[in-house]
Amino acid sequence: MPMKTSTRFVKAAILNLCTALVLCVLCEYLALYVFKTADASNGWIWPMFFINFVFAWCIATIIGMIPSIPEFGVNWAMKRSNPSEGAKFGALVNVPINTIYAVILCYLVGTLDACVLGGAPLIASVFGFLQNIIPVWIACYIVTFLLQGPIENLARKICDDPAPQMH
Repeated sequence: MPMKTSTRFVKAAILNLCTALVLCVLCEYLALYVFKTADASNGWIWPMFFINFVFAWCIATIIGMIPSIPEFGVNWAMKRSNPSEGAKFGALVNVPINTIYAVILCYLVGTLDACVLGGAPLIASVFGFLQNIIPVWIACYIVTFLLQGPIENLARKICDDPAPQMH
Protein backbone atom coordinates (compact mmCIF):
# COMPACT_ATOMS: atom_id res chain seq x y z
CA MET A 1 0.00 0.00 0.00
CA PRO A 2 1.21 3.53 -0.69
CA MET A 3 2.95 5.26 2.19
CA LYS A 4 4.95 8.39 2.90
CA THR A 5 8.73 8.17 2.57
CA SER A 6 9.09 8.73 6.31
CA THR A 7 6.74 5.82 7.00
CA ARG A 8 8.65 3.60 4.60
CA PHE A 9 11.91 4.52 6.37
CA VAL A 10 10.53 3.85 9.86
CA LYS A 11 9.08 0.55 8.68
CA ALA A 12 12.36 -0.47 7.01
CA ALA A 13 14.44 0.57 10.02
CA ILE A 14 12.31 -1.34 12.56
CA LEU A 15 11.68 -4.42 10.43
CA ASN A 16 15.34 -4.66 9.51
CA LEU A 17 16.43 -4.50 13.15
CA CYS A 18 14.61 -7.81 13.52
CA THR A 19 15.85 -9.20 10.20
CA ALA A 20 19.48 -8.24 10.88
CA LEU A 21 19.31 -9.73 14.37
CA VAL A 22 18.00 -13.06 13.08
CA LEU A 23 20.44 -13.08 10.16
CA CYS A 24 23.46 -12.40 12.38
CA VAL A 25 22.49 -14.88 15.08
CA LEU A 26 21.86 -17.56 12.46
CA CYS A 27 25.06 -16.91 10.49
CA GLU A 28 27.26 -16.84 13.58
CA TYR A 29 25.64 -20.02 14.87
CA LEU A 30 26.18 -21.72 11.50
CA ALA A 31 29.82 -20.57 11.34
CA LEU A 32 30.64 -21.64 14.89
CA TYR A 33 28.63 -24.79 15.46
CA VAL A 34 27.34 -26.24 12.17
CA PHE A 35 29.93 -25.60 9.46
CA LYS A 36 32.75 -24.90 11.94
CA THR A 37 34.24 -22.21 9.71
CA ALA A 38 35.02 -20.09 12.79
CA ASP A 39 36.77 -21.02 16.02
CA ALA A 40 34.14 -21.82 18.66
CA SER A 41 36.66 -22.52 21.45
CA ASN A 42 36.03 -19.10 23.00
CA GLY A 43 32.27 -19.19 22.40
CA TRP A 44 30.22 -16.51 20.73
CA ILE A 45 32.28 -13.87 18.92
CA TRP A 46 30.54 -10.70 20.15
CA PRO A 47 32.66 -8.13 18.26
CA MET A 48 32.00 -9.96 14.96
CA PHE A 49 28.31 -10.23 15.82
CA PHE A 50 27.97 -6.49 16.46
CA ILE A 51 29.93 -5.53 13.32
CA ASN A 52 27.73 -7.85 11.27
CA PHE A 53 24.55 -6.60 12.94
CA VAL A 54 25.22 -2.92 12.25
CA PHE A 55 26.39 -3.66 8.70
CA ALA A 56 23.38 -5.91 7.92
CA TRP A 57 20.91 -3.45 9.45
CA CYS A 58 22.29 -0.55 7.39
CA ILE A 59 22.30 -2.53 4.13
CA ALA A 60 18.81 -3.95 4.77
CA THR A 61 17.41 -0.51 5.58
CA ILE A 62 18.86 0.87 2.36
CA ILE A 63 17.30 -2.02 0.43
CA GLY A 64 14.00 -1.31 2.20
CA MET A 65 13.99 2.24 0.85
CA ILE A 66 14.07 1.12 -2.80
CA PRO A 67 10.43 1.56 -3.88
CA SER A 68 10.63 -0.79 -6.86
CA ILE A 69 11.28 -3.85 -4.66
CA PRO A 70 7.84 -3.94 -2.94
CA GLU A 71 6.19 -3.11 -6.27
CA PHE A 72 8.01 -6.06 -7.83
CA GLY A 73 6.78 -8.32 -5.00
CA VAL A 74 3.18 -7.17 -5.40
CA ASN A 75 3.26 -7.56 -9.18
CA TRP A 76 4.79 -11.04 -8.85
CA ALA A 77 2.11 -12.06 -6.33
CA MET A 78 -0.72 -10.58 -8.43
CA LYS A 79 0.14 -13.07 -11.19
CA ARG A 80 -0.37 -15.93 -8.74
CA SER A 81 -3.06 -14.66 -6.36
CA ASN A 82 -5.00 -11.53 -5.42
CA PRO A 83 -5.13 -9.34 -2.32
CA SER A 84 -8.49 -10.77 -1.24
CA GLU A 85 -6.71 -14.05 -0.45
CA GLY A 86 -5.06 -12.36 2.55
CA ALA A 87 -2.24 -14.43 4.03
CA LYS A 88 -1.66 -16.36 0.81
CA PHE A 89 -1.19 -13.12 -1.09
CA GLY A 90 1.09 -11.75 1.65
CA ALA A 91 3.15 -14.94 1.60
CA LEU A 92 3.57 -14.64 -2.16
CA VAL A 93 4.49 -10.95 -2.01
CA ASN A 94 7.21 -11.87 0.47
CA VAL A 95 8.87 -14.48 -1.80
CA PRO A 96 10.63 -12.14 -4.29
CA ILE A 97 11.21 -9.40 -1.72
CA ASN A 98 12.79 -11.82 0.74
CA THR A 99 14.86 -13.38 -2.04
CA ILE A 100 16.37 -10.00 -2.92
CA TYR A 101 17.13 -9.23 0.74
CA ALA A 102 18.51 -12.70 1.51
CA VAL A 103 20.80 -12.83 -1.54
CA ILE A 104 22.24 -9.36 -0.99
CA LEU A 105 22.61 -9.65 2.79
CA CYS A 106 23.94 -13.19 2.80
CA TYR A 107 26.58 -12.36 0.22
CA LEU A 108 27.65 -9.00 1.67
CA VAL A 109 27.79 -10.16 5.30
CA GLY A 110 29.70 -13.28 4.25
CA THR A 111 32.13 -11.19 2.20
CA LEU A 112 32.64 -8.80 5.12
CA ASP A 113 33.37 -11.69 7.49
CA ALA A 114 35.49 -13.92 5.28
CA CYS A 115 37.30 -11.49 3.02
CA VAL A 116 37.39 -8.06 4.65
CA LEU A 117 37.71 -9.03 8.32
CA GLY A 118 39.10 -12.54 7.86
CA GLY A 119 41.54 -11.91 5.00
CA ALA A 120 40.29 -14.84 2.88
CA PRO A 121 40.29 -14.67 -0.93
CA LEU A 122 37.09 -13.45 -2.61
CA ILE A 123 36.12 -16.98 -3.68
CA ALA A 124 35.55 -17.79 0.02
CA SER A 125 32.57 -15.42 -0.02
CA VAL A 126 30.97 -17.48 -2.80
CA PHE A 127 31.31 -20.72 -0.85
CA GLY A 128 30.05 -19.04 2.33
CA PHE A 129 27.08 -17.70 0.41
CA LEU A 130 26.24 -21.11 -1.02
CA GLN A 131 26.31 -22.83 2.37
CA ASN A 132 24.26 -20.13 4.12
CA ILE A 133 21.69 -18.90 1.59
CA ILE A 134 19.00 -21.52 2.19
CA PRO A 135 18.87 -21.21 6.01
CA VAL A 136 19.19 -17.42 5.73
CA TRP A 137 16.35 -17.24 3.19
CA ILE A 138 14.07 -19.41 5.34
CA ALA A 139 14.79 -17.53 8.58
CA CYS A 140 14.41 -14.09 7.00
CA TYR A 141 11.22 -15.17 5.22
CA ILE A 142 9.62 -16.26 8.50
CA VAL A 143 10.65 -13.08 10.31
CA THR A 144 9.46 -10.72 7.59
CA PHE A 145 6.23 -12.64 6.95
CA LEU A 146 5.28 -12.56 10.63
CA LEU A 147 6.41 -9.02 11.45
CA GLN A 148 5.85 -7.01 8.26
CA GLY A 149 2.16 -6.25 8.91
CA PRO A 150 2.45 -5.28 12.59
CA ILE A 151 5.57 -3.20 11.93
CA GLU A 152 3.91 -1.43 8.99
CA ASN A 153 0.97 -0.58 11.28
CA LEU A 154 3.40 0.73 13.93
CA ALA A 155 5.30 2.81 11.34
CA ARG A 156 2.03 4.29 10.04
CA LYS A 157 1.03 5.19 13.60
CA ILE A 158 4.43 6.75 14.38
CA CYS A 159 4.39 8.79 11.14
CA ASP A 160 0.66 9.60 11.22
CA ASP A 161 0.20 7.94 7.82
CA PRO A 162 -3.10 6.01 7.81
CA ALA A 163 -3.43 3.07 5.46
CA PRO A 164 -5.61 3.76 2.42
CA GLN A 165 -9.10 2.31 2.66
CA MET A 166 -9.70 -0.82 0.62
CA HIS A 167 -12.89 -0.72 -1.47
